[in-house]
Amino acid sequence: MTMSINIEKNIPMPKRAPVARRRVEKCPELRQLEVGDSLMVPMLMHQLWMHTRRVTKETGSKFVVRSVVNDAGDVIGSRVWRKS
Repeated sequence: MTMSINIEKNIPMPKRAPVARRRVEKCPELRQLEVGDSLMVPMLMHQLWMHTRRVTKETGSKFVVRSVVNDAGDVIGSRVWRKS
């Protein structure tokens, strides 16, 4: 059994995913930070770093992300600073 596939021409590509399918921002407060501001988020550094990368692409702002550890050496979250 073979499947028939039709090739179509001149079909416009949508600019963005529909609203219901857009990604939910993990930390929308990043967009509100001014240069020198920081905030602590209870998520792993890598997750926050990936999100700051996307915000950097969209806004041009630059961020620095570091892990935050407690006295016992356990990671309790991440802190992000807006650089520019």
